[in-house]
Amino acid sequence: MKLIRILLIVMLAGALPIDVKSQRITKNVEASRVELEAINSRIEQLYVTENVNALTSLYASQFTFFPEYKPAIFELKALNQFFKDWFTAGDVKTYKKKITTVEIYSGHLLELGTFSFHYSSTKNPQGEYKGNYMVLWKSDNNGKLSILSETFGADTYIEPEIVPYADVQIEETNFTAIAKVNKTLITEIEEFDAVVLKAVANGDGNARADGFTQDAILLSNFDSIRVGMEHIRPKMLKTYTPDISFRVKHYYYDLGEYVFVTAQYKGGWGDSTKGGRFKGNMSNLLKRTKNGKLLMHRQAGNRDSKLVLFDN
Repeated sequence: MKLIRILLIVMLAGALPIDVKSQRITKNVEASRVELEAINSRIEQLYVTENVNALTSLYASQFTFFPEYKPAIFELKALNQFFKDWFTAGDVKTYKKKITTVEIYSGHLLELGTFSFHYSSTKNPQGEYKGNYMVLWKSDNNGKLSILSETFGADTYIEPEIVPYADVQIEETNFTAIAKVNKTLITEIEEFDAVVLKAVANGDGNARADGFTQDAILLSNFDSIRVGMEHIRPKMLKTYTPDISFRVKHYYYDLGEYVFVTAQYKGGWGDSTKGGRFKGNMSNLLKRTKNGKLLMHRQAGNRDSKLVLFDN
């Protein structure tokens, strides 16, 4: 049974002429990018100076934080401890973020980009960790931004000991429901899931690709950022084959025309004597078509543990 985390938000609307509205949105995006770049410059310094309290103050009271190769974090106390343990076990020499995309969704900003850490730890005196990230920011009535969801992961395959916080132990916890659920929305998401899971079960990469918008952006495990169907479809064809199984547990933020989904997934291939299993986290932005159909529009994911291989 799916546990559901939901926050209802009024979708941005307006009766402005299309060209004027488009110009205003463009200006807002440019201003938002500048604001986020300033915040990111501060974040980069907070990591280097190991200012735990200032870092955790950037997150909303209810949030999702998906570190690669570690269990998800949902509470500020746990996040505070995560940073303390990380900075005690090692040092961040440099941290850089580069924004590739900023989008506005009714009081929310979606930020996508790349990151790089240079760090030192017991296992890696001169470590490097780089990849892609997706952050959903929420703006309060005073315009202050806070992080609702953060997902990041390497852009090429790495072992768990490469992440700079490899020695940190995180207790695994589960999402809990925090509000009444829109039953219509649940039905729509479950229908979307059913199509996805059928495509996965059949090993149908084309059907998986058809579940994305033509201008989708994909930040998948151990891969570069893929923009547009011409780059996403080959990825789907390579990833999904008939011997792959997959199941997912979702939590939703309803943004009207869009739905932001944070999720935990599990999958596997083969059998108990020759195969394996994997699991991890995802952040997804679904978009409604003119016909009301939900399609994947923006997606980022990572693994929260190492692959388990069966080879008896």
